[in-house]
Amino acid sequence: MNSRTANALHGRSGPNWTRCRLNYQDLEDLELLAKISEKDRDALATLYDRYGRRVFALAVRMLNDPVGSEEVTQDVFMSVWRRGATYTTKKGKFTTWLFSIAHNRTIDELRKRRRDRSRENDDIDDHLNIQSGDVSPADAAVAQSEYAKIREAMKNLPEEQQQVVELSYFKGLTQTEIATKTGQPLGTVKTRMRLALKKLRTALSAEIGAQA
Repeated sequence: MNSRTANALHGRSGPNWTRCRLNYQDLEDLELLAKISEKDRDALATLYDRYGRRVFALAVRMLNDPVGSEEVTQDVFMSVWRRGATYTTKKGKFTTWLFSIAHNRTIDELRKRRRDRSRENDDIDDHLNIQSGDVSPADAAVAQSEYAKIREAMKNLPEEQQQVVELSYFKGLTQTEIATKTGQPLGTVKTRMRLALKKLRTALSAEIGAQA
């Protein structure tokens, strides 16, 4: 992530911007978000400084494309700019909400690229949707910017369950596409996904609880 990219998103540069940023860095995430809902660009810039590299790291791991990942990162924070007023604590931790946006935006980019390559319209209606009020274990891990945790937890899953999680959350395939790719019935794929997510939720909840 370079300063040029940051300045393009923030619309800030020079001594006045630096002074303002230092003042805003003392604010908590939710205080910044409240200011963002009032269209305070300095609050957005501070939040970008705080989480931009982590969002970029998530995108580049999944896209393997630094340039595309910078674009995704900017899109994520512009979404926060537009949707900041809609966040409530009922949707989970702020970081969970933020990284759910990042995860979904990256998945959208993966699918777009796949459609562009195949020149076909994919049916994505049956993908395991990630709702703000129903955050998946994968997103909980992403929200903490700890990809290693979800990867480690996956090692304890049977191989066939690891496969469906990998293809869905890290490759962006729909359940129908997973069934086609693996040669398994759609019902089998759905069952494996459900069992895998239940185990991951238990494993990650236990680890987060142990660290609290």
